Amino acid sequence: MVPLGSSGDFGYAQRDLAPDRVEVSYRGDAVPVSAAVPRDDPRSKAQLDLAHDLALWRAAQIAAERGKAGLKIEIENRDSDVVVQQRNYYRASPYNDPVFDPYDDPFWPGYRRPFDHGFGPQYRFEQVRTATTRAIVSLTVTLFQGFDPKVEGMFPVSDILARMQAVRSGAVY
Repeated sequence: MVPLGSSGDFGYAQRDLAPDRVEVSYRGDAVPVSAAVPRDDPRSKAQLDLAHDLALWRAAQIAAERGKAGLKIEIENRDSDVVVQQRNYYRASPYNDPVFDPYDDPFWPGYRRPFDHGFGPQYRFEQVRTATTRAIVSLTVTLFQGFDPKVEGMFPVSDILARMQAVRSGAVY
């Protein structure tokens, strides 16, 4: 994992709220998704899960650095920025290909292209829609000196670190 802005427009950020309370956020990289349903695209949901895992992993690293054995997520915010762009293009009709003109035949010198009524090349209008999503997850966690399984929502730091190391290691996030 990298801090936010060190190698791109993605990464983690952290802020101490109290001696045993930390806010960790992770901002994912922009990923192309379907322009028709960008929020319901499986890649958008996968990016949210990835950002959550990486924010939790960073919170566990902070807890381990401070000698804490347990952590509890107090506040969790998941959001995705979706950018839908529409671009308009005017393209030459396939009947007016400047490289290959099937109607430039010396045997039929008077034959004209279809839909060419003497007004020059024909153009068609195209609209292309694209969409990207960027996952943003923010976790406010409380760090505990020891792990107590009786406390609801408390996770052992060692288990989080081991699971994330096994699942998410090897890539740059």
